Amino acid sequence: MRTMAGDCSYSPPSFPPFGRAHCVRSGVRTLLTLLLALLFTGSALIASAQLPGNKPKEFEPVIPDFSAPSADWWTGWPDASAEQRKQWLEALDKAWQEWREKLPDDEELQKRAKSVSQGIKGVEATWKKHQEFQKVSVLPDVTFPENPDVLAWAKADAAISRGRQRLTSLQLEARQLDETLNQSLSQLRKQVLLLREAGDEAEKEAAALALLLAQINHLNIIEQLQSLEEFLSGWQEQIGLAESQLQQMLDALQYSEKAAKALEKDIQEQSDKIERIGSTRASIQGTPEQSTDPDKNMQRDLTLMQLEVDLLEGYLKKHKAELLQSINRVLDEGQEDQALVVSRDLLLTARNIIDDTSRELNIRQRQISAWQGEEGEDLSRWWRYFERINSGLGRANDLIEDIERYEAAQLQVYKERQGWWATVRERASYMAGQAYRRWRQLADFQLFTIGQEPITLRDIAKIIFVMVCAWLISGFTRRFLNRLVRKKHASESSMYNLGRVLHYSIIAIAILVALSMLGLDTSKLAIVAGALSVGIGFGLQAIFSNFISGLILLFEQPLRVGDLVELESGVFGRIRDINVRSTRITTRDNIDILVPNTEFVAGRVINHTLDDPVRRIHIPFGVAYDSDPDLVREAAMAAAERVGITHTDWKRKTEVWLMEFGDSALNFKLVVWIDSNMISPLGDPYALYNLELLHEFREKGIEVPFPQRDVHLRSWDATLPISRRAQE
Repeated sequence: MRTMAGDCSYSPPSFPPFGRAHCVRSGVRTLLTLLLALLFTGSALIASAQLPGNKPKEFEPVIPDFSAPSADWWTGWPDASAEQRKQWLEALDKAWQEWREKLPDDEELQKRAKSVSQGIKGVEATWKKHQEFQKVSVLPDVTFPENPDVLAWAKADAAISRGRQRLTSLQLEARQLDETLNQSLSQLRKQVLLLREAGDEAEKEAAALALLLAQINHLNIIEQLQSLEEFLSGWQEQIGLAESQLQQMLDALQYSEKAAKALEKDIQEQSDKIERIGSTRASIQGTPEQSTDPDKNMQRDLTLMQLEVDLLEGYLKKHKAELLQSINRVLDEGQEDQALVVSRDLLLTARNIIDDTSRELNIRQRQISAWQGEEGEDLSRWWRYFERINSGLGRANDLIEDIERYEAAQLQVYKERQGWWATVRERASYMAGQAYRRWRQLADFQLFTIGQEPITLRDIAKIIFVMVCAWLISGFTRRFLNRLVRKKHASESSMYNLGRVLHYSIIAIAILVALSMLGLDTSKLAIVAGALSVGIGFGLQAIFSNFISGLILLFEQPLRVGDLVELESGVFGRIRDINVRSTRITTRDNIDILVPNTEFVAGRVINHTLDDPVRRIHIPFGVAYDSDPDLVREAAMAAAERVGITHTDWKRKTEVWLMEFGDSALNFKLVVWIDSNMISPLGDPYALYNLELLHEFREKGIEVPFPQRDVHLRSWDATLPISRRAQE
């Protein structure tokens, strides 16, 4: 049975689901077709509909008054369509030709009128050039095969690169035209002012023609700029589409044995070329200059520059082929993991060579210009050298850009085929190698020389490493010695002295090693020591004397850290540090005094804690004559017992001595033994005993007298008359 489209009343009985779905799809298609038809019909009606009673506005070109053109008659030109601008230019040309025939036969006016006619024809020439440009394709030789290999991809990439260069030149031309348009507007304003300020009739006619010519030229610039902008938008779209197709082509690359052989052959050819150019360059450089002719010397220098540029170009082409070869190898599924081919050093060196060669080329050009100014000869042959070298430098810059794109493509293919982890591992390995190479280059940089021996950053780093190691070894050694002291396996003073000696010995050895690293002959240190001894004998005698005294104190150990000493100069306190040059003593007033070591060796030093810290002191005091001596002795003994630093044993006992009968008191001495190690660094033992004696005397009623005098009056035989003045 036949059914019409959209009829859903019947479906084959053997396949009921399929018939129902087919019916639904047919209905949906029919509905969409009707909706699209209605949409197009409504759009056409809206486009053709006009309001009743209104007619479309007709375009009327503005024709200026050529004898006095207004400043803004042309302002509608940029907004007009191409057909309207064509009508406008035809009307303008026709009116101008009619007006030109009425010009007087003046040579200057006719010359200006001819320029205006040429300006109008220039607009037409711009339109013709635009039509010819539309026929030019930005990518005429680019192809995108279905199963591409690396050579096909490289060919398409080169074609797109040339298209980018054409687009860049158009963009530069558009920027220049934009600047020219701004300058043209300034010129128009200037011509309008000149027309307004014109005096007589002839001057006004000349100013009017000059303004008209400037306006026509401004329209020509507008046409050129619009034409270029139209080309730029179209070419950018084409290049963007081509780049997306190139990316798809990169994703679809396949391994090719034929491409591998071709690339291997290309690499070998470039290697042979590099070897030939290198040998030629070495031969020329190795030949000594025997001529003093500046012409020949200049030719030799330019030849070497040309060979250097050719050599650089060969290295870049070889590396470019190696990158394509690496991409092709990654595509081979039978090969194991391949390493990335990256050479940042080559690109950096290439840029440096290009910059240096460009600067040197500018210097040579100035020299040639100076020759031409002096001798007046034809030096065009030199400019051919310059053109070849400049062309080589341009090709080298293009190759650097190609290599950067190839490296990015290689990384992308490597990431897709080898995986993310392999890519990260490869890049990390490469970056580590780059960092190591950069460090080696930086480390070998010469800073200065010592005795004709170059000193580099590597030597400085080694010296710093040796000194840091020596300092760490010394620190660990002193920590070990302090640990022995804390565990009471050794005395503090002996470990302190040993630590000081080891510290200075390790530092001295490190200095000797550092001097040997700098290339100094350590066997010649005897000469240095002799010269140093002479200096010591004259200017460093005091310092050297303190140094030797410090060594004596460290080895002989007459003084130790923590000893309570009293110097001949009156300094009294505890030793805190014993250094090579001086010793630090802290007094009772918590003042640190740095005493030169010679004062301990050459002067008299009282060490209260050298062998036995227990020493005896004498505290004098006085009591009244009527005091009981036994009671005084008992009170003084009790006061001494209450002081914590008092030391008593069967050999050393506290005693009270009656020393003398003074003028006002009985003078006693409290003789007591004390432990110097128990004395506070900031305390005075005499003050402690005097305070306790005062308390004890007050408790027992013992009077501490003050000075007394007995006055006796002597009697005379003759009496003195005593009279009192009469009171008034």
